[in-house]
Order: sequence, then structure tokens, then C-alpha cells
Amino acid sequence: MVVSTLEIRSNLHGARRIHFQRRRADDYHDLLSDLESSGRIVRTPGDVGVIMQDETDRLRRETIPASIDSTPFAVHRDMERFSNTFLARRVRRSVMFNGRTLGLSSDVPVSGDDPAALRPVRYFDFVSTNLLSLYDVNEVGQHLPVLRGRNLIFTSRGELRSLQYSRLANTIGISTLAFSSDGKLLLVYQTVDVAGSPGLIAPSGSGALEPRDVPDGGALSLQEVILAGANRELMEECNIDADDIEDGSEVIGYGRWVSRGAMPEFCAVTLLKRSADELLKKRIRRSERVYVGDVTAVRLPAIPDWSAVTGLDLLREQAHRHAVSWPLALGLNCLVHAMQDTSWQLGKRLRDRLR
Repeated sequence: MVVSTLEIRSNLHGARRIHFQRRRADDYHDLLSDLESSGRIVRTPGDVGVIMQDETDRLRRETIPASIDSTPFAVHRDMERFSNTFLARRVRRSVMFNGRTLGLSSDVPVSGDDPAALRPVRYFDFVSTNLLSLYDVNEVGQHLPVLRGRNLIFTSRGELRSLQYSRLANTIGISTLAFSSDGKLLLVYQTVDVAGSPGLIAPSGSGALEPRDVPDGGALSLQEVILAGANRELMEECNIDADDIEDGSEVIGYGRWVSRGAMPEFCAVTLLKRSADELLKKRIRRSERVYVGDVTAVRLPAIPDWSAVTGLDLLREQAHRHAVSWPLALGLNCLVHAMQDTSWQLGKRLRDRLR
């Protein structure tokens, strides 16, 4: 008991010596400026990320195999002390629980037969690593930061770190843009207590990929797992039944959310069988009320050639544009790009709804 008491006091004393400095003004422009002209950078009022175009093209063109890495994520020993203290302080401020999720332990392959490797990750791992990267860690008595958050995201050459060699949990974010039978897009108003995008407008369903999204038996495809998770989130947040979803949902994009430690984020499109009025009559599930403030439906402009606009131009209401979450901005940008492909069959069905 004496030894345990001394250890607890030592840890508390060490924690008081650590200060986390949030880089709120950091828009990473100095590192991402070369990508601005290509249209691969997606910025919202509070966040920034990169569309991984080669990976996105392959996701839409061919099936990518996936595998499960049974080795769970473990915080690197060089970060453990800071991560534990950071997590303890975050838990006091947000609504969160240590749920089971899946992370990416490899990059999405752009060619070949190598699978995308998924691994078990706890939500607290994401908080204590990916969210920690938004801060610089200072310690009393040290003139320079003992940990620079930028170094967890970018290499010394200013390139995004490969997921294979990243020290972050890199929980897989998934979302879908769901369109009603009368052509309206469902949007979710998140509560201010959500840790991911508090108080912002999210896609029709968004969250983290979970082990239950992996089908039992047989070969896995990355698209299959992503769609299972995205539509699960849609059903949970918008209180939609599986029978309300049409066949043929598709993954349309992949990005790295730099403002969340460059975590992997996938987006999809889902078509629904019911009208917006029918769908919005349903109440938010009791279990989701802590995360979902409200659900609404908006009509996107009927644009003959979407190549002339950016993703946020699809939202007519300025209030929507100023409160958009990064996953929603990613999805809308990838949707604009996908609709330029005249051979995209799901796009043809969606275009008919938007007229």
C-alpha cells in the first residue's frame, strides 16, 4: 500500500508538470500549399484534410482486399506518459466511452494484391494519440516542447506519415451521404458534447468503424467493410431501418483528416426508399440523443455540370456552410468529383433524383 501510494503521488506530481498547448491557429498551410492547386485540400472553418486521389480512384474502380491484424494497437513508450495525462484531462470534458473500433495499420494500396490492414483499436487510444497530435507538450523547467504534435503527423520532409509507420491509433472514420427518394440529403446536427465534431453538421451517418462491421467468414473487401459501418451509423443516427436502404451503396472517397492526426476517413453514398418527410417523422433514438441533436433534409441544386462547383457550393444555406464538419466537406467534394464520371451507375440514379 505504501509503494502504491507513493507511485500515485509521483504520477500526480508528474502530471502537474505537463502542459498541453493547443495549436488552434495552425492551418498547416506551409506544409500543404503545394496540394492546394490540385484541389486535394479540403478546408472547413475549423479543420483541414487531404483527399487521397489515387486511393480514391482505385476504391471507385476495383475491389481492394482487406485483412485483420490481430495485434491490437499499443501506445508507443515515448508517448505513453503524455498520452495518459492527456486522456485523463479529455475524459473530464467530453462525452466518450472506451468503445472498440478498427484502425488502419497500413496505407490503402493503390495497386497490387496487398490488402489494407485493419487492427483492433480502443477509442481512448484515438483520443490519447490522434487528438494529442493537435497539441505541443511542454514540461516545467524545459525551454522547448518535449513533444511537438506536428511531428506525429508529418515527416521531417513535410510529407504525411505513412499509416504503416505512424505512432497514432488512426481509427477509421466512415460516413455516408444518404439521399431520400425525393432527392433530399439527410444531415445530422451533432451535439456540443461529441468529441469528434462538436456542434457541427455531419453527414447522414458518420462515426468510427467497429469490429462488428466485419462480416463473418470469407474473403474481405475494404469497400464491403466500409459500407457496413457507414450504413450502420446511418441507421443509428437517423433511425432508419435496413429495409429503407436501396441496394448499391458505394464508397466514393478516401481522405486523411489532418486536423485529427491525419486519421483515415472514408465517405460513401446511399440511396433510400422513402421520402424525406417520411424519414424525418421518426424520433431520434434515445441511445443517440447524447450525440445527435437533430436530423434535417436539404435539397441540393440541380447542376448539369458539377465540375464548375466545389463541395460546399452544394449547400445553399450559409448557416450550413459555416457549421460543416470535415467528414461532410470531404463527402461533398468527393461527390462532385464522382458525378463527373458519366459511366457511374449510382451517379445516374442519383442525378435522376436531383432533377
